[in-house]
Amino acid sequence: MKTAQIYVARQPIVNREGELVAYELLFRSTEENASEVYDDLYATSTVIVNAFAEIGLDQVIGDADGFLNVDADFLFTDLVEALPARRIVLELTEQTIVEERTIERCIELRKLGYRIALDDFVGNFGELDQLLPVVDMVKINFQRLHEFLIPEIVTILRAHSVKLIAEKVETPQQFQQARQLGIELFQGFHFAHPEVLSAKRSKPAKLALLRLLALAMDEAETPDIELELKRHPALSVNLIRLLNSAAMGRRQSVTSLRHALVLLGRRQFKVWLQLLLYTSDRGNRSLSSPLLQLAAVRGKLMELIAERQSGTHGAFKDLAFMTGIMSLMDIVLEMPHDEIAEELNLPAAVKAALLTRDGQIGQLLSLTEQLEQDDAGAVSRSLHDIDGLDASDLADMQLDAFQWANEIAKDEADVAAR
Repeated sequence: MKTAQIYVARQPIVNREGELVAYELLFRSTEENASEVYDDLYATSTVIVNAFAEIGLDQVIGDADGFLNVDADFLFTDLVEALPARRIVLELTEQTIVEERTIERCIELRKLGYRIALDDFVGNFGELDQLLPVVDMVKINFQRLHEFLIPEIVTILRAHSVKLIAEKVETPQQFQQARQLGIELFQGFHFAHPEVLSAKRSKPAKLALLRLLALAMDEAETPDIELELKRHPALSVNLIRLLNSAAMGRRQSVTSLRHALVLLGRRQFKVWLQLLLYTSDRGNRSLSSPLLQLAAVRGKLMELIAERQSGTHGAFKDLAFMTGIMSLMDIVLEMPHDEIAEELNLPAAVKAALLTRDGQIGQLLSLTEQLEQDDAGAVSRSLHDIDGLDASDLADMQLDAFQWANEIAKDEADVAAR
């Protein structure tokens, strides 16, 4: 299978505080429905060739760990020991047949430093009981289990030395139950729309950020923007940090806020100000959290797609980036999109995309959401409606967006460590 036939998705795995711990890597063919699995061993091998040899692990997952779906046959191939044990968790799929040789191989791999997770556990102890002593983690499928059965399953699993992961967590109620049961890690669509990750924000800070963005969008004079920034020292510090980040490709002494604004440029100021809306006044929250990573990836991916489309212009590219960032702003600011659009006097195209997914920009936003949901069929249909874009282009752009967001998160971590 050629690289052009593969697209990548990554779903975050978070801890109890909602902080990013790992990604599960999901590679799919854009020409087949995600549920139509071909040869498991061949599919996993293709993931490794593309993600680890051709693309590069850091570009896909940054500093996080990666969970890789494997079957029992894969455990006996030479490929497995080519994977970095400190970065990769081998996730045994539910189709795994438990045999004595599989158990012995798990023991051997753990001695080599590999971590093994058991995927999609639904209380089928009779089938998988022999594997529990030789794995490190168990992923409990919250969608396939009745809520009354989960506590009993957790109690039984506690008898084994395994870390528990709640997967397919799609509602706040499921997340609350998992936390109350003492489960350590979580995964699911709830964290693609994560109310729990939205920290409370003081009204003045929220309004200040919105005022700054409104000034920038209205092409206000630099001294007017500088004056507003001077009223908020924390925002000014964040701006200078972002200016000197590796993601911006420059590190130089900034002599004043006006100097920072000139160096950054008006377009980039708008871009970074939208990111500041996610990071300011959020305590220890940073772009390493799943929500903020998702926002950064959405904006960058939409910008890259808009840039590729024939007949588009720079303003369209900027609007595409803004829409991607703004698409999660209702969660972060705890304000509905229509109020945000009114406050910022957003262009009609952006407002239509955010509220109803209408128009050319709405089409791009829908595509990014389909990628996040690993909906291969919908992605394939959307590609037919977008000029100048094919599966290979989309895969490359998504990986570029991942790397861009990873670099921002790394810059923030470097600053925090100083």
